[in-house]
Amino acid sequence: MTPIERTKREPLRISENGHYFIDHEGKPFFYLADTAWMLFCKLTESECREYFEDRAGKGFTAIQVVIFRDLFEPNTPNVAGIRPFASDADMNAVRLNDEWIDWVVHITRIAAEYDLVMALLPTWGDKWNEHSNSAGPVIMDEQSAKRYCRQLSDALAGCENVIWVLGGDSPVQRLEYARVIRGMAAGIREGGSGDRLMTFHPSGMGSSAVFHADAWLDFNSLQTSHYKPNIPGYLYVERLFHEEPAKPCLDMEPNYELSLMFAIGRRPEGLPYSPMFSAYDVRKSLYRTVLAGAAGFTYGCEPIRQFIRPGDRVHIWRDAGLPDWHAALSAPGSDQLALLPRILSERSYLTRVPAQELIVPHRERAPWPDRMAVGIPFAGQENLDPVAHISVARSTDGSWIMAYMPVRQLLEIDTSGMTGERIRVSLYDPELAEPRHVFETAKESTIRLMPDRDLDSFIVLDSL
Repeated sequence: MTPIERTKREPLRISENGHYFIDHEGKPFFYLADTAWMLFCKLTESECREYFEDRAGKGFTAIQVVIFRDLFEPNTPNVAGIRPFASDADMNAVRLNDEWIDWVVHITRIAAEYDLVMALLPTWGDKWNEHSNSAGPVIMDEQSAKRYCRQLSDALAGCENVIWVLGGDSPVQRLEYARVIRGMAAGIREGGSGDRLMTFHPSGMGSSAVFHADAWLDFNSLQTSHYKPNIPGYLYVERLFHEEPAKPCLDMEPNYELSLMFAIGRRPEGLPYSPMFSAYDVRKSLYRTVLAGAAGFTYGCEPIRQFIRPGDRVHIWRDAGLPDWHAALSAPGSDQLALLPRILSERSYLTRVPAQELIVPHRERAPWPDRMAVGIPFAGQENLDPVAHISVARSTDGSWIMAYMPVRQLLEIDTSGMTGERIRVSLYDPELAEPRHVFETAKESTIRLMPDRDLDSFIVLDSL
């Protein structure tokens, strides 16, 4: 892919309805990010270009990066030997190395050549919170955090392809921590890139718990994380969709492909495999949160989030046999994400709302009733099972309905609100990212479907 010619443009904005992102032309922007926390530390410039080319070619629109993060020891240098802080004294005083800032700006400008937004974390949580999964130490208070972020905001003023992400996987357990985060936000807002969008990357189920009403928080983020599959993040997204004031929301850290599940941890003795999250787990998180109202989605792949090189010390999963980051670029999940944003972009995007009410419960009444659906309530009947949960969205103008089914099951959808006299039904294979069946039918009050694919199916109903 040839780098895209870029002219100066306005940063991303929030749509008028408060739920989605729009670009400098007012067109919908789907935030499809990859997790590359350690990019500034682990990659050379040529490797950054290789990585950006791969992700841009697969439809990614954003990259999530920490300006500095220390996995194992404080003040970790990058591959060129440049450290974030010139000395321990500078680190303790939170005076960032000018060479490091220049490196961050340089790589951020290269990302713009590939039309990629950089979602930048000023620091990981270990620099403001003792509760973290990195090296520390805590060096920031409210005032130093504000000063530090003002410096970064000014340095990146010329980079329109920036979103600011505060936090870094640490909980806000004390008022002191909330003050530090608010200090960071104030520093960014006062600086040269203070007009960029800003959010908070939490350690759990959401930024809204502490900061939703704060004016600096432009959109909400949650982390369903890597504990086990089928965490119902879609429920939290839909709740946030209806929160006031309206703000976009998305899962900024769902389960990483090729990451071991925290529920398992190290491989049990005698178990011949390591239980890892797969592309299927990734697809379920993507489709179910987006149809619940999310403004985008973040993909992650364990070897890439830490950019593992041959011989590297591996963070967390030392004995998991993880591939290096080059090999992980071809992990199948990264190829299976672009279908949903493309389908949405081809339709009335900004009219999308969650529409679980369109699912018609299975309650047969006939001479030979289904006794598992009549008089015996069960989770599947009410769509409450997090393994099989179906998510549905619709356009408020009646032009389309979309549904995602994680496993094959019967689905009946209320189509009475759709316009037109006929409906085009498209059943997609999300794994191959292509249609499996497409047909037309007369519009009736409901439509009943049973996909022939055993695992997940994506269903699109278009009014004709």
